[in-house]
Amino acid sequence: MNSQLNTSASRARAFIAQSELADGSLPLIDTLVANDALRSDPSLEPAGAAVAGSNLLVFTEGVSRQNREDVMDSYLFATLAANKAFNPETQSEQWYALFNQVLSKMGWLSTHWSFSRYRSSDRSFSMDKAGLEILGSAIAAAALPGPASAAMLKVAAEAIQTLSASEEPLQLFESQSRSHNGASFRIGACVESADGSISLAMGAVKFAASAGFTNVLFWDWNSAEVQTFRGEDNLVLNSALYAGVRDLVRARLGKNAESAIAEFDI
Repeated sequence: MNSQLNTSASRARAFIAQSELADGSLPLIDTLVANDALRSDPSLEPAGAAVAGSNLLVFTEGVSRQNREDVMDSYLFATLAANKAFNPETQSEQWYALFNQVLSKMGWLSTHWSFSRYRSSDRSFSMDKAGLEILGSAIAAAALPGPASAAMLKVAAEAIQTLSASEEPLQLFESQSRSHNGASFRIGACVESADGSISLAMGAVKFAASAGFTNVLFWDWNSAEVQTFRGEDNLVLNSALYAGVRDLVRARLGKNAESAIAEFDI
């Protein structure tokens, strides 16, 4: 019993010795302002976004440059592999089966993949709002810490707003996601943990339209005019496994790594 008490006391002393304390002589409001300034580390990568084929990928503050490149390259590679084998418009189940398989081979662990019919609660809706709704559901299912979840959805909404006014990334997204009578795309939001691991929540949208449309995301639909499907997933990247295939993925992508990826600030 004394041995257990001594061990517990030793751990408590170590914890206390390592704990940082606020300045008790400062008013609380000054302490909070100072803490916020420290958390806004200028050395951290800012939030950002990229179009990688038919994927809109958004990154919260602090996702490293290497992790961003790994996410963009792996998602583009899986998309192009699935595009080669299946038609995302008419063979969506087979397309996503291969897409998810390729991601898995590269080190992505999927924990929550689902694919079903999407029905809007509104008579009129747009695909950007549908995508954010589905992404929000995926983020909620990920059960990440509250601040991380809020940040992921916030940067996703900001990225879509910025994309609407970003000519080159938007043109790339349109050309890569649009098919004969509809479109297929994914919105992925990434967050990096303190140990450097990457979590990604994904909302996928596939729709077929009975009427013409000008653009994929920012077009108001009557729910009777379009048949829409939704996909959700939560994934974690095994960085050690991906490091072993990183160079091969980049080499296989070749010119696609430059022509099918467009980053932009949000």
